[in-house]
Amino acid sequence: MKHRVAEVFARKSYSADAVEVIDLDLTDPISQLVLTYEVVNGATASQQGHPDLCVPKIELVDGSDVLFSMSGKEAKALDFYHNMKVTPSLMIYPNDMNAEMIYNINFGRKLWDPLMALLPGNFRNLQLKVTIDINGGGKSADAGYLTVLAKCFDEKAVSPIGFLMAKELKSYTLAASSWEYTDLPLDHPFRMLLLKAQAYGSGPDYQFDTVKLSEDNDKRIPFNLTIGEILRVITSEWPLYDEWVLDDPPTPGGGYTYITPGYWPIALAQEWLVPPSSNNIMGCFSGDGGRLQVGTSGGWTSNAGIHVKGWCPHNTIVLPMGDLQDPEDWFDTAALKNLKLSVKGGASLTAGTCEITAQQFRKY
Repeated sequence: MKHRVAEVFARKSYSADAVEVIDLDLTDPISQLVLTYEVVNGATASQQGHPDLCVPKIELVDGSDVLFSMSGKEAKALDFYHNMKVTPSLMIYPNDMNAEMIYNINFGRKLWDPLMALLPGNFRNLQLKVTIDINGGGKSADAGYLTVLAKCFDEKAVSPIGFLMAKELKSYTLAASSWEYTDLPLDHPFRMLLLKAQAYGSGPDYQFDTVKLSEDNDKRIPFNLTIGEILRVITSEWPLYDEWVLDDPPTPGGGYTYITPGYWPIALAQEWLVPPSSNNIMGCFSGDGGRLQVGTSGGWTSNAGIHVKGWCPHNTIVLPMGDLQDPEDWFDTAALKNLKLSVKGGASLTAGTCEITAQQFRKY
């Protein structure tokens, strides 16, 4: 076979918080790592948060060298903007059922990219570290399961020149109508910059005002855009984030259903019941920022099947650095002395943090 899927870490159960350290002792080039974390929901009336919160950190390290470092939410957003499609996670909230969260760590421009892949032999001590917060999200989660697969080149001979590296660069508290300045690294070309500012009930159009990138003390300004202009780019170049959610809301209009898209999500809900109730009509509202409410004309007698569409997973916006498929077109910073990212908080933002993450091309 030219390609194969290898089991790196067999499905393991957890009943408490943990940090799982996994040695990557593969020898074949790796195109993509696939992590699946299953959140086992407990018996309770309301949700604690999105299931991605149960994976607060994913790291790929070689000793002290960090190749990938993101939260589950950040990894989910990066994968969407990278592959321009939704990772098929199972958003399931009913009691005692498993929500399955999938996180792809992509080392090439696409799956099976012969030009870019992770070569384990080029590193001395590759380890994948996964932090698990057993009840960080879902519905009173009391257990979970982790599985890790690797999509590897097998009999197909490839000669990758490098791989895509991704990590969080900074996390800070947003302030309304105030600027935050961040010096960006100059060691590797940028493919994408991402900014995440999640506050439930408030979309990214309220969290951000203006984003500016400046080279060498404003000698050159690659972009200086309002959040409205950035969102028009995102909605015109990326598809809708489309997901199905199965939930059992507690009371009409009470409690929230946590979803992935944060910008202008639209949702439709109907009973997940046979036979259906003749007097139970469902409607969705209050959807910005990654959560929504479902109201009914009657009492909750069944689960709800909810179809959600929107943009900006986990309130994350992206700043592409050229043609995403052309390495020669990415933002090469080798000749710069300084690169500064300036972010102005929205005038009516909801208090929260902003996480700045980057995807860069690292040559061998």
